[in-house]
Amino acid sequence: MSKQTVPASGRSLKRAREISFTMLVTPAFILLFVLTVVPILFSVVMSFFNFKFTQMNNIRFIGFGNFVRAFGDRNFRSAIWITIVQVVTTVTGQMLIGMGAALLLSREGRTIRILRSMYIVPMMITPIVTGMMFRMMFNADMGIFNYLLSLIGVAPVNWLGDGKMALITVIVTDIWLSTPFVTMILMAGVQSISPDYYEAAAIDGVSKVQQFFHITLPLMRPMILLALLFRIMDAIRRYDSIMAMTAGGPGTSTQTLNIYAYYTGFSYFNIGYSSSLSLIMLIIIFTISMVLLHRMKKED
Repeated sequence: MSKQTVPASGRSLKRAREISFTMLVTPAFILLFVLTVVPILFSVVMSFFNFKFTQMNNIRFIGFGNFVRAFGDRNFRSAIWITIVQVVTTVTGQMLIGMGAALLLSREGRTIRILRSMYIVPMMITPIVTGMMFRMMFNADMGIFNYLLSLIGVAPVNWLGDGKMALITVIVTDIWLSTPFVTMILMAGVQSISPDYYEAAAIDGVSKVQQFFHITLPLMRPMILLALLFRIMDAIRRYDSIMAMTAGGPGTSTQTLNIYAYYTGFSYFNIGYSSSLSLIMLIIIFTISMVLLHRMKKED
């Protein structure tokens, strides 16, 4: 059988479409490359140099010196610990509250639809605005939270001036800000489960609690891992809301790794050391992401 040949006019049309597609995509690709890949490459290169804006005549290659310095830096260890506490508590709170809200909002009804619309409002507010808003609400003198405490005879709390309380306020703010996002992902998982499983379980006399642990959770595992993936990555690099609320203070009580890297680079102008801190954070995020993606692949 002879092989069919594409007419010359068809080949010309296909070629023209490929050229048009390339011309349309190339500017966006170049912009994306300049805004993402170039800064990452610059940061990687600078992490191996002693590069300070205040000592431009003393720029030299030091290899892994910045990374060795980081693990001997007390402020770095403190920032790592604060980041771990912040990520674990916020993500745990968001997953627990998000799961409860997903189970509630996955039901049908007019009231539920109204609650869904109201529930996603925090997702519409930018983190920097959220941080400023909660900073005013947690204000020790004029904040709404201390006012409500005064109504029941509780003394005012210095929410943002005390180290432990400041970290708690940062955690509460992040939970309020990002829980709706987790809920939307988990709600999609809940609604994808066939009602037949629950009907069969109810006929066999399985309680609602047992249905949740033996039907809902196992079938929702891929969506739970997806929510964990997004939220852990976002929580590790959280910067804007914390900066708006406490700027890492008081002292270094809310200074996460991201904020410490920022201060190192833009307050102390140590670009080399700041780049190494950013690269460490990138490696942490990449490692956690690979573990979760591998687990998601196994689930599929």
